[in-house]
Amino acid sequence: MNESVDIEAVRAEALRKLGRNIVNFSKIEAVFKYLLTVSQLDGSGKTISEQLRRNQTRLRKQTLGKLVQEFNKNILGDASQSEPTPDFSGAGISLSFNVTYNNPDFLKLQKRTLASIVAERNKLIHQDLAFIDTSSVEDYHNLITLLDEQNPRLLAQLEDLRRIIESLREGLKAFEDLSKSPDFLQSIQSNQSNQSNA
Repeated sequence: MNESVDIEAVRAEALRKLGRNIVNFSKIEAVFKYLLTVSQLDGSGKTISEQLRRNQTRLRKQTLGKLVQEFNKNILGDASQSEPTPDFSGAGISLSFNVTYNNPDFLKLQKRTLASIVAERNKLIHQDLAFIDTSSVEDYHNLITLLDEQNPRLLAQLEDLRRIIESLREGLKAFEDLSKSPDFLQSIQSNQSNQSNA
């Protein structure tokens, strides 16, 4: 009887920690979907709304691995690489958001870290759980150890992503504040009259 009580307590702890880590993987995935949804938008107010909906629909069922690949390709970048100049020939809005690093080695490390998060998630779901002996206290203890070692890496990744979102929000807020200022509007009007006089 004591052994069944022990295994039930250990199983409950393992399942709680498994749930915690799966929730953290899900949060990471949700942040990637959010950032990819808003990272590159252009058009009018109406077309941007449609573009946001299309992006959300397209990303809704993407795997974590595909999201990380797209994030690495479209958002992470080397600061030394020049950005193409967008075409501003028509009226509209263009928003492009990316994260650049001055150190190419650090950029590679960031991309490897993201790839390892994907690999850890896949290994946990497709291998570690598949081969657990649910009647073995030792297997549950091993799973608990794995989950406890994994969780700080997930929390660190969530913190990195939180800082990226915070930076994006601060940039958008600064632009909103600037665009409402009388000096900004006066500067735009002055530039327009200078261009028409040229």
